[in-house]
Amino acid sequence: MATQFTNQYKMFLSEQPMALQEYAQGVVLPRKYEKDGPSWGLGGVCDGEGRFVELSAYDGGWAAHGGAYPWDEEIYEECEAVYMGLFSRHWGHFLVDDIARLWFFVQHPHRGRQVKLAYLGDEEPDGNFLEFFELLGLEAQQLIHITKPTRFRNVIVPQFACRPCIWYTKEYLSIFDHITDRVREEKYEFNPEVNLQRVYFSRLDFGKAKRTEFGEQMISKWLKANGYMHLPPEQLSLRDQVYIWNHAGTIACLNGSIPINIAFSQNRNLELVVLNKTKLVHKNLELYLLMRPCRMTYIDVYSEPIHGYPKSIGAGPFLLYPGNDLKAYSDANDLCWPFTKSEIAGRYALDFVRLIGAILDVKGRARALAVRLIPDPMKKKLRQLRNAKR
Repeated sequence: MATQFTNQYKMFLSEQPMALQEYAQGVVLPRKYEKDGPSWGLGGVCDGEGRFVELSAYDGGWAAHGGAYPWDEEIYEECEAVYMGLFSRHWGHFLVDDIARLWFFVQHPHRGRQVKLAYLGDEEPDGNFLEFFELLGLEAQQLIHITKPTRFRNVIVPQFACRPCIWYTKEYLSIFDHITDRVREEKYEFNPEVNLQRVYFSRLDFGKAKRTEFGEQMISKWLKANGYMHLPPEQLSLRDQVYIWNHAGTIACLNGSIPINIAFSQNRNLELVVLNKTKLVHKNLELYLLMRPCRMTYIDVYSEPIHGYPKSIGAGPFLLYPGNDLKAYSDANDLCWPFTKSEIAGRYALDFVRLIGAILDVKGRARALAVRLIPDPMKKKLRQLRNAKR
């Protein structure tokens, strides 16, 4: 059954003023994993005396980061740096878990052009991530990847301006507004030959989805039959996507990272159709639906015939198919239903086999890795025990 956003988890806009702390001769520590430490590792900012700055820690609920550790060597940068925290080259995590200190650059644009942005993690930004920073007024040479303890003349630590799945602030929203306003001020236009009345952000060409999401072809067929223009987001610039989110009549997409981009939309008349690929709830999205009111509908397009799968919203694997919920929505809105029952059944059987293959492949790779890690003498002993049981 199609459902709407109801804010069932009571998320809210926090009026709490965001703090900004500065530390002369502050040190930024790179990420370091330790047993029994935070799930995303230690690291963050220490003051000039080596005391950890609690404001630089991150608590996302299901994941946390931050904490000091001893260091012997450090490098020195004769400049000011704003502490960002972790950077992840995963668009959903980037928007949810990484950027909420960047309100500093919205509120202090002049100073922002004169400082560095210090970030941690194992990856470096490229593509749309660099475009995001650029639209905030940051040039690539301002970004510093912290891989060794680094002391700066001054370290600025903005408070993390949201708590995923619980609250957000006007400072957090201002980051997205600033980028959207910049795209509008540039008079940027997406390809005028593309009809944006109905848009589907497709994952059919996305590498990870090919290995973990089975059955999207049938969902795609229904959308095409009803006039949806298919656009792969991974092939679009950030400017393209910001433009589309603010000019499309209807956007359909699978639940996951893609609908979080509604954060860039200032179009309250947008109709958003979120296609659920699992019964697992994507709580992160709910905060962004609260931030950006629109006309939205959830529709279930999944089957979960194997107990314990999908493992999570991120990991999958997922089995998609045009079932009763999609048929009911299609009928209620006088949309085309381009399938026969035999076509749905045949395709479902094919995709079910692919789902089983994905599950066995994951288990097989895990088994192969375990075998490689077992010492040879132990393998010999295990073979002897197995033979003795026969």
